[in-house]
Amino acid sequence: MVASARPRLRGALPPALLALALASLFVFGHDRSQFYRPSIHDYVSAETLSLAANFSAEHRFAGVLRWKLDEDGEPRYVVYNRHPAGPTVLVKLAILPFGDDIPRQIGAARLLMLACFAAAAALAYLALARLLADRWIALAAALFACSSYYCLHYADMISAVAPTSLLGVMLTFHGMAVFAQEGRFRQLLAKTAAGLLLGWHAAGLAAAFAALGLAGELLRARADGGARAAPAAVARSRYLAFGAFAALCCALLLGFNLGAEYLALRGEVPLHELPTVRSVLSRAGADAAYTGGFGWPAFLRGQLGGVGGMAIPFVLADGLGLAQPHHGLWPPPDAAPRFAAAGAAAAAACFAGLRWLPRRLLFASLLLGGWAWAIPFRGTTALHEFEAILHFGFPLALGALALPVLRRAIGRERAARAAPALAVAALALFVLSAWRMGGAGHDAEAARVQREMTADFRAIRGIAGGGGVLYDAMLRASVPAHGRAVRGGWWLAGSRVSLDPLGSEQEWARASRRDFVAVFADLGGSLTPENRRVFLYGASSLPGVYDAIAAREPALRSRFDLRLGGRALTLTRDGCSADDAARPFRLEIVPVDAADLPPAGRAAGFEAAGFGLHDAGLRFGGRCVARIALPDYPVAGVRASQRIGGLPPLWEASIPVADPAFPRRAAGWRDAFAGREPAVRAAFDVHLDGRTLTYVRDGCGEADTAARFFLHAVPLDAGDLPAERREAGFGNLDFAFADRGLRLEGRCVASAELPDYGVARVRTGQFAGGERLWEAEFAIPAGE
Repeated sequence: MVASARPRLRGALPPALLALALASLFVFGHDRSQFYRPSIHDYVSAETLSLAANFSAEHRFAGVLRWKLDEDGEPRYVVYNRHPAGPTVLVKLAILPFGDDIPRQIGAARLLMLACFAAAAALAYLALARLLADRWIALAAALFACSSYYCLHYADMISAVAPTSLLGVMLTFHGMAVFAQEGRFRQLLAKTAAGLLLGWHAAGLAAAFAALGLAGELLRARADGGARAAPAAVARSRYLAFGAFAALCCALLLGFNLGAEYLALRGEVPLHELPTVRSVLSRAGADAAYTGGFGWPAFLRGQLGGVGGMAIPFVLADGLGLAQPHHGLWPPPDAAPRFAAAGAAAAAACFAGLRWLPRRLLFASLLLGGWAWAIPFRGTTALHEFEAILHFGFPLALGALALPVLRRAIGRERAARAAPALAVAALALFVLSAWRMGGAGHDAEAARVQREMTADFRAIRGIAGGGGVLYDAMLRASVPAHGRAVRGGWWLAGSRVSLDPLGSEQEWARASRRDFVAVFADLGGSLTPENRRVFLYGASSLPGVYDAIAAREPALRSRFDLRLGGRALTLTRDGCSADDAARPFRLEIVPVDAADLPPAGRAAGFEAAGFGLHDAGLRFGGRCVARIALPDYPVAGVRASQRIGGLPPLWEASIPVADPAFPRRAAGWRDAFAGREPAVRAAFDVHLDGRTLTYVRDGCGEADTAARFFLHAVPLDAGDLPAERREAGFGNLDFAFADRGLRLEGRCVASAELPDYGVARVRTGQFAGGERLWEAEFAIPAGE
């Protein structure tokens, strides 16, 4: 009896070791109540949690990232329906029991992802155990593949791609293995449907399996009965039926997404303009409004780099130049050739070894399935590295090849004795990699920031989430975790967000950035005084705050009025449109001393700063206000503008910060010289008014304001000159445009005061690089 139990115990040992290895995933690791990690981890996790939190009948089961209320109180959705609904439903179910406990929701979702990864590993083992008829080699191959750098790094990323899509692929592959051995076609169909529900990547495997299987049947039919037998073979082909079923499943899943989108967007968006359709077309490179994608060399290098990364265990990543993940599929430029070469070698070994593997059709489908998905979508602009799981079949096939290699090298019996040792080695490799992965990606500052953000948003949701309308001043909350921004939509999921507050006491305004919060200092205190990074204020008080700011005379009136106060520049606009609020702002800060500039700005002579109203300001009731802190060093002038890309500025203005009289002069400059005859016409028309020279130019460009002005005043009496200027014979009053001018809607105006002594004539112009660009000379009338 004992002897008969031993084979059963030996047979149960590989799955027990697999369970032990997979359990290590849940033991090792950092605080899973947050989703900070290097690379795209945090961004995708926040996005997926937003989709799950908003997944409900109220929102038409569309993939809603965030939603707002328009002026009529109707919801307007931002949808992201790129994946089947399965992963979203699973995450929804995982976070549902935890109510408003954000850290526990995050932890539950990440544990769900680890469970999906563990289930995919178990299915990989079960499928290989069937196909190879050797549990030890199946264990070794599954653990080797799951030790992959990409697999472990993204094992707990909350995502609809990794690892849920990997689970879908392995579920489909297991159905194929059962079908190949036992002919269970219905089980294959059921597992394929479930696999597709978990992620689109199973479609690539299904397409490869159906195409290769049908091609094999046609070849056999032609060999046995000639060309006339081919139609009959096609008619009764289960592979064709399987492919049609998989295509139908994809169509139904896609149709569900499109229908939900169409209803959520009120039927106001044509079908061909729906976000999902545009996403498919853009990824396929078929969108006429979209230019991007990869050429074949770059695409192949990226895919082979992914294969190489999948074939390299995590413990070897540091030494091979893949210490930190990147947003593209391929590794850093200096390591890319090595990983592409490793991927090419792994791919060549797998395809060459197919003839040694049983059920070659299944392994060939697994290898080609990733390419069947990736190639049609070569038109995308980014190959995210987590999509390397498409090529999970390569490390799995490499591990499976250990069986025929061992048998050919040392014989069948000795290979059977060596297999357990190989499995134990793979187990150690996996556990060590999981341990190393658990300790990677720690960033104390990023963790602290996310904990503070989570606590802040919980306080905000406690006030605004209970039925109140939240005006979201910044839709993407900046979290300086590894230099990335994490979308605030997740923390705000469930709260109503208004496009424009209506002044009701039930509405709230959210602000982020402490330098921006000072704009609302007159509110009398935040509604969330304990918050550290994100702050809540009553929206009903905002009009009064704006009026208090607008009551101060601006330094310059333009499309946005500009005001200086302390070390900050405030921009306001009444009648502010959505376009006004959407366009990015640009500041060029000119220092008194160029040595104060950062090295990157010294050549240009100014420090550039860009910002958007979404992260430095607020729009409400048709009004916009933004505030930007100026640098600590002495500032001579500031040039402000709004522009899109490299296009000419939509408006621009310059303020000489160091000139206290400038606001009084600038008030009447805009139209003061229209129609007046200048003292002299040149590149700039020069007007004389008493002791003031005013320079005016229409159609003024950046080059006109960058060059320095020279102004030489020749006196009536040389004795009036300072001693050091008497030999030259004139007083030097040179100046920079930024100190004494403004540029507004294509017109430049600058002024300079003549000295107190009598001036006979003036020579003036501009110079750059030691050369005079233009010059003019005119006499000063007697008495001036």
